Amino acid sequence: MKNIVYLLIGLFMVTSAFAGPPKNATKHMVPFPVICTPTMGEMMGALTEDYAVHISMTFEETPTTGIVVVHNPDTNSAAVLYINSERTCVVFSGIHLQMFDRPEGMAPPKEQLPQDFEES
Repeated sequence: MKNIVYLLIGLFMVTSAFAGPPKNATKHMVPFPVICTPTMGEMMGALTEDYAVHISMTFEETPTTGIVVVHNPDTNSAAVLYINSERTCVVFSGIHLQMFDRPEGMAPPKEQLPQDFEES
């Protein structure tokens, strides 16, 4: 009985921690070219020197993979880098960067993301 209670609590926590996609969402694999270097240092060195970008945001996808967003406010350009243990890749880059603030009075999120990501 005790194990069933723990299982139910665990299931409730898992289902309440992840918001699913919208009802009409579909999953697609979209192939596109990326430019990669063996290390983040090489990539950031080139981007800093050639494009004068700086890191404006980072976040983890898993404990071993992550995303870095770089931008140059003088040229309004930006890029998204994907990092793993084997390489760092420029996934997207573009111009006409626009920055937005969270709207005042916006409702808090319905779901909370877990802060202890597990490798998938």
